[in-house]
Amino acid sequence: MAHRRLTRMNPGSGIWVIGAGAVGGITAALMTARGIRVTLVCKDPAQAEIISRNGIRVFGHCGDHRVRLRAVGNLDEIGDRVDTVFIATKAHQVNQVARQIVPLLRATSRVVSMQNGIVEEELSAIVGPDRTVGCVVKFGATLHEPGVVEMTSGGRFILGYTDRPADGTLVEIAGILGCVAPAGVTDHIMSELYSKLILNACTSTLGAISGLTLGSLLRKKRARQLFIVVAGEAMQVAGAMHLEVSPFTGRVKYQTLLHMPPFLQHFFIRLIGEKYKKLRSSSLRALERGRNTEVDFLNGYIVKKGKECGVETPVNGRLVHMVHEIENSRRTITPLNLEDGLLVSFL
Repeated sequence: MAHRRLTRMNPGSGIWVIGAGAVGGITAALMTARGIRVTLVCKDPAQAEIISRNGIRVFGHCGDHRVRLRAVGNLDEIGDRVDTVFIATKAHQVNQVARQIVPLLRATSRVVSMQNGIVEEELSAIVGPDRTVGCVVKFGATLHEPGVVEMTSGGRFILGYTDRPADGTLVEIAGILGCVAPAGVTDHIMSELYSKLILNACTSTLGAISGLTLGSLLRKKRARQLFIVVAGEAMQVAGAMHLEVSPFTGRVKYQTLLHMPPFLQHFFIRLIGEKYKKLRSSSLRALERGRNTEVDFLNGYIVKKGKECGVETPVNGRLVHMVHEIENSRRTITPLNLEDGLLVSFL
């Protein structure tokens, strides 16, 4: 299919997207395509040069476009202060990015997190709670190569403050993101963030240790058993935190899933796998590229909050350890990891 080329080059502005991966690339490109002036901050000058020269090609659920936009290789090249910044890096990179942007923020600036996992507490501690905005990204996205990104499924954005109700500023940010996908606001962003975190802790992490697509993974009984226990530990932690968790697919709540008869649990989880059967875990893709995963902000977050609340989370803890072993080349990626003796002993 022929793609639509938009050759307009935008000057610098007070809206930045930091991170030119799948979500950041799609966000910056579609904002620009709809007339919003955006500066895209890439991970290095080489990536910025490719995008400055060729633009970003976005295809998939959103159509097929090629968009020219301003891309820079580091924050020093911007030279102006920011009004709204969307951080679309990996979760473990947020701390460093937040420290770099603090001197460039206005008192009224807003910093929007767009990660898998929960980073809002760390982000708030650095840029300030008044500037921190949580964001749940509910569409699928894949980076194929620098400047080539695919929206693999439709979805929406959900925005909110972690410590106060939504306001007019949040509605304005939702309006900006509405150029990319439908966007709404909530007074309960932690409920939404935690709901997505649990699903990623069940699927992305198990996909990372096994090397399997979601369809192949969830056809395995052992993987479905682990899914149920990971979600169960996470919900026990949520209960101790007095956190109401939003439904994770349609109107199905985790508590509903956990109280189904076993055969219905397994049937429902297999349906999830079949719906997204070709999906490959973002954590798996990171490991294959020799990079660290976001496991500390997924299963690791469950373990951390469990310790704070006095809730044991042995399966989530073991999964964090196994992923770190793979990151450090002390374990290989194989479906046999689903049968790890210590992991299975907790079931």
